Amino acid sequence: MQENYVLVQKGFRILVGSMSGYIGQIFRKEYKDRWWNEILFLLNDQRDLPYDGDYSDLVDSLDIANCIRVIDRGWNDLFRYELSMNCRTWSKELMGIRNMVAHIGQKDIEQPMAERALDTMALLCNEIDPDGAEEIRELYREVRAKADDNNQAAKIIYSRLAQPASESKRGELKEGSLLQSIGTDIVQQTDLTRKVTFGGKTVVFPVYKVRLDALYYNDQNDRIATWITQYEAENGKDSLTDLNVEIYNRVIENFVYDSNPESIQKTQKNMSLVGQREPAVTLADGRIVDGNRRFTCLRRIQREDSEPLYLETVIMDMDINADRKQIKLLELAIQHGEEKKVDYDLIDYAIGTYRDVVQTKLLTVDEYAASANEAPAEVRKRIEIAEMISDFLNFIRLPEQYHVAREYQVYSLLQEMMAPMRKLDEDEKQQLKGIAFSNVTMQAIPDQRKFIRDIKGLVKNNAYQSYFEEQERWVKTISDRLAEQDVRSKEDLETFADNNQNITEELQNSMERALLRSRTQQLKSKPAENVAKSISLLKELDPRLLKSMDSDEVDQFMAGLDELETVITVFRNNIDQ
Repeated sequence: MQENYVLVQKGFRILVGSMSGYIGQIFRKEYKDRWWNEILFLLNDQRDLPYDGDYSDLVDSLDIANCIRVIDRGWNDLFRYELSMNCRTWSKELMGIRNMVAHIGQKDIEQPMAERALDTMALLCNEIDPDGAEEIRELYREVRAKADDNNQAAKIIYSRLAQPASESKRGELKEGSLLQSIGTDIVQQTDLTRKVTFGGKTVVFPVYKVRLDALYYNDQNDRIATWITQYEAENGKDSLTDLNVEIYNRVIENFVYDSNPESIQKTQKNMSLVGQREPAVTLADGRIVDGNRRFTCLRRIQREDSEPLYLETVIMDMDINADRKQIKLLELAIQHGEEKKVDYDLIDYAIGTYRDVVQTKLLTVDEYAASANEAPAEVRKRIEIAEMISDFLNFIRLPEQYHVAREYQVYSLLQEMMAPMRKLDEDEKQQLKGIAFSNVTMQAIPDQRKFIRDIKGLVKNNAYQSYFEEQERWVKTISDRLAEQDVRSKEDLETFADNNQNITEELQNSMERALLRSRTQQLKSKPAENVAKSISLLKELDPRLLKSMDSDEVDQFMAGLDELETVITVFRNNIDQ
């Protein structure tokens, strides 16, 4: 019997109704009467679609495969502004499931695949049609209940996967190890497994359910690097590690949530509905290496539930100090080698890289790049930006307080500044950095994109020298006055900027004068540039082609030369006058 096949097909029928209707609404809103033509353009390789018809008939003509194709192909232009990135991932997964179902023959769909298919359908459908999603969840629950009944009836006896031996440099952890609590209400082994790659090899680990109060956050997680520096700036260095475990967890939970509240809320909602999908990775002492956001969601859910909750996780007998390098390589491979880079604040990512490669020298550039699945040049570029962030913090007299750079949102500005800096000598590069730091500090950049566009234009047109000289005087003034201030926070800098509004105005006026000079210079050089272009075009003519012209073409050519002589005479007369 094809019981799972039938239920999955029912799920697809519900989903296609929701997706096609949603696509029709979005395209008609964006493209008005041309909406169907835009869909046909995206599906130009599909031959079974009508060219026109009533709105409802056209929407109904979209099957699940074409709905998924429209979402994927129209993502950059349209859907990325309407849906989360997860929706694109889920739709691509469903295309694979759809293809598998279409060619399954008389066999039934295996239980885990049926559950995953309906789970993914429900997640995607919930973003566009919550009512439809609930219908799919009913199908999921039906599949899940059938599996539970089958498992109960079968009473299968099997041996679970054994825990791999410890490879930690400090040896096996005895006291305080989660592995010593297996079989208690703190740690329970499940039937699940997860492959983990570290130290150049892949090992299959059993997955355990670990009670939340036996776990704690990883304070060395790059995702919260700037939040840690902010806490220590406000409470003293090492103040976080002096807290008891629950308060420590509560503080870092707030960091994780505040770093991306929308993402946490969405993940929490999904976990409340369908549970944890991906096992975490935890050290034997309870430190979570991968899964801090899942841990956060479960902690938030537990506060609404009287029952203790558990995190599904691999347990690795490794030590954060003795095995620090291997743990960092593992963390990079998981969090950056699996399409999760977008979840990181760019400054947190840059500072984490800078800390691991430059400050602590834990990893080389090549080691970092290999584990994060990126080119070494990208790592070096990020380090260069991090060094500029560090220079900025030194300029504003708040060294290593990276959260201030995050609050000023300087990453994109400094990243874009690297292009014009490549055209400058070393002294000019330092000047440009000082200019950028001063303008950010004095709140003289209402639009970062316009500011960097103007800088690029001045450098490109070789009209930056006088601007640099003017700004340099104010950079020195700002630096000298900051040295006289007791700067402890961004609020102190904002007060400093408010008290020196005249400098802010001078910085902005200096840019306006530089742009005016640049435009005037360009206008003056235009006539000579146009004459040079005209001469270049004429020189490209092949004289041999003149002999092959017919009489009409010769007349037209000669008339053009006569007109050219007239234009030249007019210009000469204007110059003589």
